[in-house]
Amino acid sequence: MDHLRPLFTKYMDDSCTTAEIGLLMQYFNELENESGLKALIAAEMAKDVEEETDESALDKRLLKIYDQLQTDLIPAVPAAAVIRPIRNYFKYAGAAAVLLIVSAVLYFYVQRNQSSNVSNLTAGQLARDVGPGGNNAILTLADGSEISLTDAGNGELASQSGITITKTRDGELVYEIAKGKALGATQYNSISTPAGGQYQVNLPDGSKVWLNAMSSLKYPTVFSGTDRRVTLRGEAYFEVAKDQGRPFVVASSAAGKSQEITVLGTHFNINSYADEPVIKTTLLEGSVRVASGTASKVLRPGQQSAVSERIILTEVDVDQFVDWKNGNFYFDDENIESIMRKLARWYDIDVVYQGKIPDAVFGAEISRAKRLSEVLKGLETAGKIHFKIEGRRVTVMQ
Repeated sequence: MDHLRPLFTKYMDDSCTTAEIGLLMQYFNELENESGLKALIAAEMAKDVEEETDESALDKRLLKIYDQLQTDLIPAVPAAAVIRPIRNYFKYAGAAAVLLIVSAVLYFYVQRNQSSNVSNLTAGQLARDVGPGGNNAILTLADGSEISLTDAGNGELASQSGITITKTRDGELVYEIAKGKALGATQYNSISTPAGGQYQVNLPDGSKVWLNAMSSLKYPTVFSGTDRRVTLRGEAYFEVAKDQGRPFVVASSAAGKSQEITVLGTHFNINSYADEPVIKTTLLEGSVRVASGTASKVLRPGQQSAVSERIILTEVDVDQFVDWKNGNFYFDDENIESIMRKLARWYDIDVVYQGKIPDAVFGAEISRAKRLSEVLKGLETAGKIHFKIEGRRVTVMQ
């Protein structure tokens, strides 16, 4: 083992020859040498903890270790199947905890590469696997007629009161004011996504909205008043076009509480699902005012408000709350009930618990393009939890 230590250091410094990389990978691909791999990673991280105090530098070092080993150790694993350790983990745990996550992920893929059965998911269950969601939504026009955006072809979908609605080849919905046409009375449209659906809409003012699964947005076909007001149910990410004269207002409600977000031009995410305990607003750029009842607070970038009995502001890692828009699940010390609510929305499944609900927490970043069985297998590798798939019913058990 000692003779490999300087070789591993060379490997992390990108100074190994092809032959030396082959020797290391041959050693690591033998399952009985897993403890040696852990020891080498531990030594590498311990050195960085002594030399570095900047969290972002440590995060980059951790991901470099993971990505290099993932690429060379198991080249057959496609990028879409990667479960990466969460970013910024040094804010929440020491190097030892990070090591456990890295080694557990590597162990999972070594086992998978050797065709070992480490899951309760049977071959029959895998054959009936549930695929991920996708661009799927219903557009409801002012006259009550509905258009399935999943089935509709690209191009112009409808024209109403001087407004043309177009579906792009990228699956976006775009509103444009037709040139030379007088606008009639304000009319409202709504777009809704089912379980397993998501969609992007470009509003008449140029603002962009990404809707997560089981969500809806109601909005006017043209913003003609003193403000730009929309109503959200569920979750959405907003990139609001700047307009100093007309604030953009998002009304939402959940868990018996309601709020209004007022902005001029900014990027933010709102989670207002009815089955979540609070309404969460996470700010990436600019500033927003959160109002609920008689209370109101102003958010700065990197902050999140939670509305329940009162408005609570906290500093957060914003990636955790907007990664869904970029195609990932991001779990940061998250309990299984919260995780399964997200999976239920995206995979359109029913979740039941058998016996005591496991109290384990999980930290990982997992692609939303993965099939359900892959996500569940990844969670099972952390131990203390198992799953059974029966059609679209998933049983969680210890």
